[in-house]
Amino acid sequence: MNKKLYIICLLILSMFSACQDLDINPPNILTDEGIYNEGGIEAYMAGLYGHLPMEDFNKSDDKDRGGFYYWYNARWGQLSTGETNNRTNSGMLYIKDDYWKDGYQLIRNANNLIENLPNYLETLEDAPEWIAEAKFIRAYTYAYLIKCYGGVPILDKMQETGADESSLWVARSSHKDSYDFVLADLDYAIENLPETSIVGRTNKYVAAAFKSRVALTAASVARYGKLFNYEVEGVMLTGIPEGEAKGYYQQAWDAAKLVDEGGYALYNGNSDQEENFAEIFQNADNSSESIFIRQYDLINFVHTYDAMYSPPRMTSTYGDRFNPTIDWVELFDGLPIDPATGKLTTTNDAGDYIVYDGYEGLFGNAEPRLRGSLLLPGKTYKTVEVDIRRGIIDESIDPSQSIQKFVADDYNSTASYTSNTWFSANVKTTTENVYTQNPYVTTTGEKLNITGLDGPKTSKNNTYTGLHGRKWLNMDLTPSTTLLHNSTQSWIDIRYAEVLLNRAEAALELAQSGTPTYEGLDMQTDAFESMNKIRERAGATLLTSKDELSNAAANVRGGGPGGFVQAPTRGLQLIRVERYKELAFEHKIYWDLRRWFTFDTQINNYRRRMISPFLFAKDATVNAAGNPVGKYIYDIRICENGNNSLTFDTKYYYQGIPSGELKVNPLLEQNNQH
Repeated sequence: MNKKLYIICLLILSMFSACQDLDINPPNILTDEGIYNEGGIEAYMAGLYGHLPMEDFNKSDDKDRGGFYYWYNARWGQLSTGETNNRTNSGMLYIKDDYWKDGYQLIRNANNLIENLPNYLETLEDAPEWIAEAKFIRAYTYAYLIKCYGGVPILDKMQETGADESSLWVARSSHKDSYDFVLADLDYAIENLPETSIVGRTNKYVAAAFKSRVALTAASVARYGKLFNYEVEGVMLTGIPEGEAKGYYQQAWDAAKLVDEGGYALYNGNSDQEENFAEIFQNADNSSESIFIRQYDLINFVHTYDAMYSPPRMTSTYGDRFNPTIDWVELFDGLPIDPATGKLTTTNDAGDYIVYDGYEGLFGNAEPRLRGSLLLPGKTYKTVEVDIRRGIIDESIDPSQSIQKFVADDYNSTASYTSNTWFSANVKTTTENVYTQNPYVTTTGEKLNITGLDGPKTSKNNTYTGLHGRKWLNMDLTPSTTLLHNSTQSWIDIRYAEVLLNRAEAALELAQSGTPTYEGLDMQTDAFESMNKIRERAGATLLTSKDELSNAAANVRGGGPGGFVQAPTRGLQLIRVERYKELAFEHKIYWDLRRWFTFDTQINNYRRRMISPFLFAKDATVNAAGNPVGKYIYDIRICENGNNSLTFDTKYYYQGIPSGELKVNPLLEQNNQH
């Protein structure tokens, strides 16, 4: 970048930091001559992309800038959905950020291009494409505001600086009209953008992929959100008439199908399906699956995901905020799941623990997608062999001996292990620092660490759930180079797997609501085929026929596989479970639960669950990494730590309009639960 272009970039970026009313800009600091040339437009566009409200590595639910661009990302929506737990934030968290001002500032700067570029059609060859690109950016920003607040004020041009204050007041459009405005912008972008673009910029198919997400959200609001509709003087500020759902599902399906023309495909660069799934996120820059990504570099834009989310032994600072729950794990195929309850089975019919030869015995046949999403005990990552253990069973106890379950796994009991008499007499635990603990010494002289070096937590940092997550972690970093503000792997905002899942959901919603065929295709079959593409790559059990995506009653929690994820039918439950498995830890599930309007019933007096491994001291040895090796039992229970009862408050289906905006714009109406 030459010096002049760099200065232009800095000036443009400074425009985004001002505190303004709605979309009013500070006095112009760039002249038309500075912007409306090839270098100026490129710099201006870079500023717009850099400030998109993309929920990436630097997204949190606190701090300013609407929770964006903040390195301390330990407060994520996934903590409230049953995906994860962590020692820093174990309570109910909401995405309740105040993005209003920043959103409208970005919209104003996009409007600047949309309004003025037509004047340069003869001098700027790419002006039509830049207009379409600016409309995509405007649509992306409005879409975030709408999913937060419902209907919002729609500004399709810049407001005049210095105008009478009352002329700047704009009322909220209806929820439907707001989404229709966004979808119209995306249609324009699809029609006028090129088919390819540089990494991190939009093109025809990026716009189509994003449209599939937006239209699916609008459809869900129409179909499932009527209990939370709010109308003022004939304008439905939150909620969309139910009859509109079909049209939005069709738009979502059309857009998803269009993406296929762009040449995107599920990533299959490694024949090892476990490693293949992990590589999707490691190799984001050069993947057939990545549709829209955000890149980072050490000089201009970094993140801290690895330092925050790696286990403490794999990072030089922080660590241990990435603890997937057993509730999430139980959604996967290949595990010993009780078909009657949907629970992971670690005891027999008599209630005695099943003895396993280490973690591989329990998780060895799990679908590769799950194994590629976790840091598995006994495997080495970033030069560290993972060691997870809650305690050691005394050497006097033979693994063949029957041992009754220690604590009930009833979704509610938080009883301590020491409340069990047999446990207190025969299981050794410690509250010492895991790195300096006194070992258990066997009669043969083997020195066994009582608590795993990577948890579960009893006295120091480490996992609350008996699990550590892997997705997004950069395995090329060593522990010594895993530092704050030192991560540069790319964030994938939209990938082809999501588009396939959008298509499957839209198709089955159409099929189960009176539109069995659309565009000459059987919608149930189309959903079935899209699902199996995802499942085949994941190493999951393939659906045998479209009839599995039925309108039979869904399983309930504790009443069969997938029952943790609520849905109106079994077929839709299978699709929603697939989203939970495929898109976990990607900022997607939180918004899914909001658009399905199941958050308040699924996360209702919910306590996260964990897995506790216990090693038999008898015949145990120590391997080359210094970790004990032997036979294990595994206990499933409510988390010992971070076992708060979580309930989603329905007022957060729509966030409150910021109070400061209500003061400066009397035409704004507040949402009804705020």
